[in-house]
Amino acid sequence: MDTTTITAEEIMTQRLAVTSPDTDLSTATEELIKRRVSGLPVVDATGTFVGRFSERTAIVALDLGTIDDDSAVARQLRKICAADLMSQRGLVLTSKQDVFQSIKLLLKKKVSGASVVDDDGTLRGVFSEKSAMRVFIGLCWEQLPSSDINAWVVRAQERQITEDTRLDEIIDRFHNTHYRRLMVLRGDKLVGEVTRRDALEAALTISREQSTTAEPPATELSSDSKAKVESWMYRENTGVRLQDDVLAIAQRFQRSPARQIPVVHEERLEGQISRSDLLRAVQRCFPEETKSHSMQPLYLSSVNKRDAGAVM
Repeated sequence: MDTTTITAEEIMTQRLAVTSPDTDLSTATEELIKRRVSGLPVVDATGTFVGRFSERTAIVALDLGTIDDDSAVARQLRKICAADLMSQRGLVLTSKQDVFQSIKLLLKKKVSGASVVDDDGTLRGVFSEKSAMRVFIGLCWEQLPSSDINAWVVRAQERQITEDTRLDEIIDRFHNTHYRRLMVLRGDKLVGEVTRRDALEAALTISREQSTTAEPPATELSSDSKAKVESWMYRENTGVRLQDDVLAIAQRFQRSPARQIPVVHEERLEGQISRSDLLRAVQRCFPEETKSHSMQPLYLSSVNKRDAGAVM
């Protein structure tokens, strides 16, 4: 099937939550959490697309590195660790699964990535929407046969934390990387995951609680002049055109850490395309998975049950 006939205009989402440059930082951050989205397009009063405000932007804006170690906020951050934040309900893929079926599972479960483990629960890495973009460009586009997921797993030490990793360390990790989830390990076994949203929500709650005390707010989520979306939004994401085809869009995603790309016409925001939007549009051209592999999705709780050493 010739996927070059599929354009941005056909697959974009038009009903979008947006924010404005003069929105308070705390309000925009709370909107991200409330809507469970990783980013919001920023549009000015004329409808012109001017930037993007994301979870990562919000974490950078917290500027926790400037907090006094003896402040109330710092003390509260040190009290919370990965074990308090992590989820055991995340999707888990096995290292023997077919790569195209793994993409379908990401789309079905509406997640941006999943841990990949061996049969005994040992973490092998992460397979994400960005990995899936590499598959689409490198395999599907060239009409090569399917393969197992192992060749496409991203192995990154900085994604890994332990149950006692503190919230301030977790936020610092999210600040310095583009990852949306960190894998919680006990030894080399996967026991949970902490998402960027989990960390942001916890930090925002602490900041909000401390702002009601006698101690002045210690983060940039205060009411000063810098606490506006305009001061923190990402400005370099210029978007794609309505007529751009899916290969061009996929290549754009490969060059960008963003999960969504705006569709812009004459500087006005017409819609938005997420990685999952693009993958859904082209998944019908994926080859069927090989019959020898079991395709049942796993969850962290079931991984833990299989390995007594990883039981919470």
